[in-house]
Amino acid sequence: MALGEIVSAAAGWTRAYWCPMTIAIVLKPDFTGTFSRGILRVAGTLIGLAFATVLFHVLSPSVAVQVVLIGIFAFLLRCFGPANYGIFVIALTALVVLLIAMTGVTPGVVIAARGLNTVAGGAIALTAYALWPTWERTRLPEELAAMFDAYRVYFETVRDAYTQPAVSRAAQLDRARLAARRARSNLEASVARFRGEPGARFDRVTTLDAILANSHRFIHAVMSLEAGLARSRPVPARQAFYPFAADTVRTLSLLSAALHGAPASLADFPNLREDHNALLRSPDPQTARYALVNLESDRITNSLNTLTLEVLQWVAV
Repeated sequence: MALGEIVSAAAGWTRAYWCPMTIAIVLKPDFTGTFSRGILRVAGTLIGLAFATVLFHVLSPSVAVQVVLIGIFAFLLRCFGPANYGIFVIALTALVVLLIAMTGVTPGVVIAARGLNTVAGGAIALTAYALWPTWERTRLPEELAAMFDAYRVYFETVRDAYTQPAVSRAAQLDRARLAARRARSNLEASVARFRGEPGARFDRVTTLDAILANSHRFIHAVMSLEAGLARSRPVPARQAFYPFAADTVRTLSLLSAALHGAPASLADFPNLREDHNALLRSPDPQTARYALVNLESDRITNSLNTLTLEVLQWVAV
């Protein structure tokens, strides 16, 4: 933006603020968004300016016609603009020319200034991003780790609610659940941006899809456990639940550490299946809360065992 301001001011362009403004609008956090938006911004502006040029120099519309056209372009901008940025820019450009012309400024001056500053701003933004891109592939490990950390905190809160049923944890559960949901949404957005990057390999995208699917299985199981707090009678936690919960927390911590670059192998992870078998051998399987824990701990075991293999595969590449 500073470069755009310097270039436009040094060149003495009319309405030079359009150049840095275009740079600010075009630049996005992701590669695909920046280049698609930049191309649509420049192309849409030129199309809109061409339309405005024909409108004023060929048709010479009266003030009444200009007012009607302003209403039409405002409608197109609001109706179709949110669905397609190119249509938005075309309608906006024509609308700006019409509005400024209504103040008495010669349309040709506005059209030339708008076109020059937009092309220059778009070129600066796209060149800068091409030289210094933000690759989503470098951010994905951090987003994955953040999701596993949030899932661990949520599971720990649910675990504490089971081991200490007399303590009310409604507010803590709400905060932990929302944090886990936010972390997952951030990861899904990151994966979506990664798909559109040049060089995004099919096998990497497939692995990410599998990680998302299995993490969804895990969090559904934890949410079912939370729902069971209100739907089942409180009972003391079985002794076998404590090592299972501790190993679940350890697994999530190891997954996060591996994504942060810590060395990890399959031998480092606890045996969740053996922990789950110990739960099944515990007494009173007919008690509602115990039966729920047996069921959901099996889903947790399956999902985490699969996630361990997938994450180790991801970090090994």
